[in-house]
Amino acid sequence: MKNNKPTIFNGLKYLAIALPFLFFAPIVITIGFKALKKGHTFLWLLLGIILAIAAMTITAIGILKISNYLFEKDNEKD
Repeated sequence: MKNNKPTIFNGLKYLAIALPFLFFAPIVITIGFKALKKGHTFLWLLLGIILAIAAMTITAIGILKISNYLFEKDNEKD
């Protein structure tokens, strides 16, 4: 029987997934701006912005899951 209660590991899993995005997004954005200086397309810059938005979203979901675990009231009475 599965338990639907949130666990702290769910939130930590999301934060672990977001960690590479937090490192690679600024690198790709920098590559995008350097490519714009050389007259290339917006592809790298657009990809970097999408990665940055994904990093912020995944981090927020992870923090929400951890805060739900920490502040959830147990309404079930055994």
